[in-house]
Amino acid sequence: MASTNPLPDGNDEPKKPLRRVMTDHGNKEQRLLRVDQIKDRQTHFVKTAKAKVKPSKFGKTALVVRRIISKQGMVAGTEIDIKSDHLTSIFRELFADIEGLRLNKTPPVADPELFFYAAQELNLRKAAEKERPEPDQSLIDDIGTALRFVEEDFGERTESLDSLLAQGEITFDLLWAIFRPKEFVLAPKHGLMNQTQALRLINTEHGIHPNNTRYFHVAARLITHDGEDFGWGSLELEINGFTGARKITNLPVYPLSCDPEHDKVRKDLVSRGRLYLSLVDSPTCMEYTYSHAVKEVQMLTPSDTSKLYKFNGEGRVMLDSFAFGSHNPEAMKLMNPLVYAQDQILTRDLTEDQLLVCAYWINGFSFTAKVWGQFALIGCTEVVWNEGAFQKIVIREERRRIIHGLVKAHRQDETAFDDIVQNKGRGLVGLLTGNPGVGKTLTAEAVAEVTHRPLYVVSTGELGVDADRVDKRIEQILDITRRWGCVLLIDEAEVFLATRGHDLNRDNLVSIFLRRLEYVID
Repeated sequence: MASTNPLPDGNDEPKKPLRRVMTDHGNKEQRLLRVDQIKDRQTHFVKTAKAKVKPSKFGKTALVVRRIISKQGMVAGTEIDIKSDHLTSIFRELFADIEGLRLNKTPPVADPELFFYAAQELNLRKAAEKERPEPDQSLIDDIGTALRFVEEDFGERTESLDSLLAQGEITFDLLWAIFRPKEFVLAPKHGLMNQTQALRLINTEHGIHPNNTRYFHVAARLITHDGEDFGWGSLELEINGFTGARKITNLPVYPLSCDPEHDKVRKDLVSRGRLYLSLVDSPTCMEYTYSHAVKEVQMLTPSDTSKLYKFNGEGRVMLDSFAFGSHNPEAMKLMNPLVYAQDQILTRDLTEDQLLVCAYWINGFSFTAKVWGQFALIGCTEVVWNEGAFQKIVIREERRRIIHGLVKAHRQDETAFDDIVQNKGRGLVGLLTGNPGVGKTLTAEAVAEVTHRPLYVVSTGELGVDADRVDKRIEQILDITRRWGCVLLIDEAEVFLATRGHDLNRDNLVSIFLRRLEYVID
């Protein structure tokens, strides 16, 4: 409350409010209790050398710091019981939605590092509370207790950390200090395509491999499409142990805030996220200009079901995560990370923070290599269709006009009546014959260019000779070309168009082929 008093001379001048001076009672030793939790035949507590309060005063403390002593007498770790309702509320707010925490227990339990991460925000809240007309003294005291713990337990390490960060460096033992919860991190050379991927940090921990080498584990999340669902997926990354100080930006994963050009990096990745969002909802034909793409090859060895290989994916590609998942159910590595039901989100109205962590890749099909694979967004550009391709065909002008008119009319009048039976005969099927080199393939390419459709070339060798396999393969190809609106060129198709006779297997192939073509839907 503000109070006023008249001046000694009796003049009633404007009254000035008195500023309340606050004292950090949280700096008193009693509000921070330190105990050793000793596990032998039964668990019991013993006050540590720093503790000046008896265990009977547990209820009057804001924090109880428990050193956990193993049966062998070794310090196994430290945990903090948060007795203060004020601190409980603040910590649950600051670290909401972070997996693996124990803040909902009774009482809430936190690791010491959580107080280190919260120190800056605690200082801000403490200062803001002091500025209020009627400050909450108990809140200030409890925050002061938390800050005193940080000073006592992390003071020396904070000085070392500040010195290292000034040089853009870090040591292995202090990695935890720069990977704060909810931080955005960068993996600058992720995967076989060595692309930069931004991630939202989940948690970290130090660990030891079976060969006794140390590592730092980073669990993070990104937004991706797994071939069926769109949303958040999880990635696991590691930093191998190292000695001495190392440049932060030389690590395989590091906080985005530690990048000297973090504003530019963020802007570029958000822009890439918008491109990803525009491509992930529906099939899109693009020109791929990056030399590296990744395919998954199924292995026959029991120890490894599949392996990832790089291939040259330059040329026209169809980006279609859903079709990739439908036609490659065994390609689990290229569909990882998986998106679980509770992590699904809608593709519209993503925030900038969500666009930042969109995947750098998208799955699809290379028309040049005839391979399903994964393509980097950095190599995806708009297709420039060759409108003059028809003029390069050496053919009589009258025939050129007929072909051009047919494909243009079919493209523009897709709802026209074709046959009495529904969905029969709606495709445009052409048979091109002639000696090698007369321009059959060029004609198909020209049709694709003038209609702005990708050209999907299939040879009869890819279809095989087994009737059941041919039927399934043609069905799959027609399903893909229907979904993508492709011009399908079946090269050397005369084997399927021969006169039927007494060879039942051959006749069966011809029947399958003709029946499938009858029900082509454009």
